[in-house]
Amino acid sequence: MKPIIHKLIALIFVMSLVSLPVAATTEDPQYVHYKRMTMKFSGNNATVSLSFELDAFVQAYTLLMGSYNLEGDIRKMFYDFDEVTVSEIGKDYAVLRIGNVSHSSNGYYLHDSRKLGSNVSVLIMVYPSGATKQKSNAKETLNIFY
Repeated sequence: MKPIIHKLIALIFVMSLVSLPVAATTEDPQYVHYKRMTMKFSGNNATVSLSFELDAFVQAYTLLMGSYNLEGDIRKMFYDFDEVTVSEIGKDYAVLRIGNVSHSSNGYYLHDSRKLGSNVSVLIMVYPSGATKQKSNAKETLNIFY
């Protein structure tokens, strides 16, 4: 029985390794689907919570190799931002800190729209007061001031 389990694990591992580079060559990776992104602003910084789904092969790959291997793809999502720190990565979520995402002007903060590396099904932008602004099928953040 044990040789069958080892062969099955080896097959899943090889299939995931083969599928990952092919999918990674596209601009919008098909193996990662970004479902929801919540961006909470505080001063000129933001905390981002990102939830995503992975295809079966990449799920197997991350199960064997660890979810930290997704950090490169998650960073590509925020290519238009300057100070991105990945705080935490799980099997279907990530938490990031983004510095200098907004700038101060006359006592208010302005966030200029920034492009995202991939579409996100639901983008929620949370003002410091708790009010929210939402956009479906977002390819960029929204212009806001607070």
